[in-house]
Amino acid sequence: MVDYEVNAAKDVGSHVSQLLRTIGNWSRPSGQGLYMFRSMFVASSTAALVGLATAAAAGILTGSGSLGFLLGSCLGFAGGSLHYYRQCLRQALVSLDEHPSLMQLHLAYNFPWLGYQHLHRGQLRAESWRGASFARQGNLIAAWMSASGALDEIHDRKTALILEAIVKQDAAKGLIEDGGE
Repeated sequence: MVDYEVNAAKDVGSHVSQLLRTIGNWSRPSGQGLYMFRSMFVASSTAALVGLATAAAAGILTGSGSLGFLLGSCLGFAGGSLHYYRQCLRQALVSLDEHPSLMQLHLAYNFPWLGYQHLHRGQLRAESWRGASFARQGNLIAAWMSASGALDEIHDRKTALILEAIVKQDAAKGLIEDGGE
């Protein structure tokens, strides 16, 4: 019985994956897909929280919170989306300054038809992207999201090197004893 349910779940999962792959290669999340789903989650969560808060306030003031929820959730969705976009853009610009080659690789990978693979080093600076169009900034955010795994690995390796240096320094000072006791 359990084996049948597990196999049925795998079959449904593979069918959904096949459907998503067919309609746009969504089974392997790219930067655009990651941004879209994360943005919807953040905006929906913000909409629910702000909507509930304004519904409670309107309920206390007027006796009915339905209009308060409607207006609050609309404002919450728009505000959450805008805030999430700005946060992502800030982090993408920092990553562009810190790792321009990696960001160019992901820009070219996600948008090969836009010619990002031919950008010069001077064009891969945050100041040249701050005043760019929303479409170009959106491309940078999508590239940052698709590069997030590599950026996390770079961060983890740097952290490991720093920790190793601290441990060696503390061992040299005699603060850390060998575990052979």
